[in-house]
Amino acid sequence: MRQIKLALIGYGRIGKIHADNILQMHGVELALVIDPLLDEDGQLFDSRTKTSKDIKVLTASREIDGIIICSPSIYHIDQIKTAATNTKNLFCEKPLALDPDEIAFIQELSIKQNLNLHIGFNRRFDPDFQKLKKDINDGVIGDIYQITITSRDPSPPSIDYIKESGGLFLDMTIHDFDMIRYLTNAEIDEIYAKGKCMVDPNIGNAGDIDTAMINMKLTNGIIASINNSRKAVYGYDQRIEILGSKGSLQVGNQLLHGVNKGTKKGFSSGNPKHFFIDRYADSYKLEMHNFIDTIKGKKVSYPSVNDALKTIAAGLAANKSLLKNKPIKL
Repeated sequence: MRQIKLALIGYGRIGKIHADNILQMHGVELALVIDPLLDEDGQLFDSRTKTSKDIKVLTASREIDGIIICSPSIYHIDQIKTAATNTKNLFCEKPLALDPDEIAFIQELSIKQNLNLHIGFNRRFDPDFQKLKKDINDGVIGDIYQITITSRDPSPPSIDYIKESGGLFLDMTIHDFDMIRYLTNAEIDEIYAKGKCMVDPNIGNAGDIDTAMINMKLTNGIIASINNSRKAVYGYDQRIEILGSKGSLQVGNQLLHGVNKGTKKGFSSGNPKHFFIDRYADSYKLEMHNFIDTIKGKKVSYPSVNDALKTIAAGLAANKSLLKNKPIKL
């Protein structure tokens, strides 16, 4: 089989992660990178990778097998429309859009044009979370009673980013909503969110919150909770605990090192990894391999447009709950 040729739209933080992973894959070629801020005369890639500032170059690139969209979310819808004229194999980072109607439009387009459209919920591909999912499905802890997700960033993003992000629930918690659905095989039926600005008053001035607790009832009766913070001084805090009728399952933090030190002053261990780039490094590689497998014609599971729609609905319901100070039915 010939080399699979991929195009990448958006060479920011996430785009660079995907580009680096693609360049290390056998049988895959990063044929084109598009970003309006690219220095086209720079030496970012070897001669096999073309660069452009204009997405219109895709119309002349007929050998592209798949397109990966990593641009700011406000451009996703239009870029999917453009990319879909070139290939049916598309990967788009989350959020697909912040408006459910726009996502519904892409869902219809995806069905009409038989698109192979993946959404970048990379945490599904984390090896620990995949093992957690398997143990749940295998009945290791019996019937599930509760699922608790802790997700805290080491420090807030810039205020400019906050203003464009859609807010905590649509930017940060969206990953956790997806994990709740993925691990439980259920939908969120009711949501009650509490939150406030505790880390940085500038975040509040931008119309957002930075600290939240979200309680949910799922359609299969499971009770779920998510706690978020934009600032955990000790590192990137990512934990999941599930309680069932036969026991519990836990995934703890990945630490900077595995040495536990004990002295007369007490015991200590390494802090959590710094941020998502190192904590979820494996998941980004595996999700891209998963996308490439579907280009090859393999049947695999992947996050779909429907998953994007469900998580945005949860985020909007959480915002509504916070505003009205009451539980919201989805």
